[in-house]
Amino acid sequence: MKKLSACPSWLDLSQDRSSFVYVPEKAETLRRIFELSIGGLGSYTIANQLNRQNVRPFTSSPKWDHTTIDGMLRNRATLGEHQPKSYSENKKRGRPVGPPIPNYYPAIIDEKTFQAAQNARRRHLATGRGRKGNDLANLFEGLTACGYCGNAVKFHSNGKYKSLVCAKLFEKGGCIRAGWSYKNFEQSVLHFLCHPALIDKQEMKSDQFAELTELVHAIRTVPDTNAIDARLEIALRLRRIVSELKLFSAGKQADPTLPDALIRRDQPGRLFSIRLWQGPIYEGFHVP
Repeated sequence: MKKLSACPSWLDLSQDRSSFVYVPEKAETLRRIFELSIGGLGSYTIANQLNRQNVRPFTSSPKWDHTTIDGMLRNRATLGEHQPKSYSENKKRGRPVGPPIPNYYPAIIDEKTFQAAQNARRRHLATGRGRKGNDLANLFEGLTACGYCGNAVKFHSNGKYKSLVCAKLFEKGGCIRAGWSYKNFEQSVLHFLCHPALIDKQEMKSDQFAELTELVHAIRTVPDTNAIDARLEIALRLRRIVSELKLFSAGKQADPTLPDALIRRDQPGRLFSIRLWQGPIYEGFHVP
């Protein structure tokens, strides 16, 4: 079957026009874009990251921009789908005609990766973090859950105060009205992961041991300059290693709070539970 001449920017048409082939370096960049998004970066930050690393854009544009990144993250052609369109009414965007055709293009990512990126985009929009440039404020974006009710944990910024709190508190729902200042939480979790006893206790395969060792090395060698790259590496490794991370911001057995009570930060006895891969669950406490 003859293929259309037009195709996504990361693909080329084969010489006999019967199939599409992906351009290896572009495919690798596209996979990296999805990885960065899932890792907690918004489209602006991803574009800045690629420009800073001198990664060539797929088009004639001299630089990457956030609209291009966002379009790629939403494009199901990355999964191999082709959506036929009619351009009689809208010459620029076209109107979908009929259902998408699966396996029309070579897939660059799988459905699980695509959906993980969509969830990350929704979190960016919900928290307003998608337009903040070079920032990776929360290494644990999408990883944390409330230890009391199981809901997601929200990165809440109130001026100079940045905390992790149960997202249910912003929906006028009931939960323990306590928060954990982000800087202290990050320090506490990373300190726990770097403890030598963790590797001794954890029964790991050789590749898991290597991954955890590399994470510890990354944590211990975060540079003072260009920290965004080092923090990004840590964030991506955390997503490969940590399968469960729950916050108990007022201690394991917290007293109920009134629904209109103030959200108090850094309560004594706060702790977290953490699971690496599908291993045992450990408890860690805040670092003073």
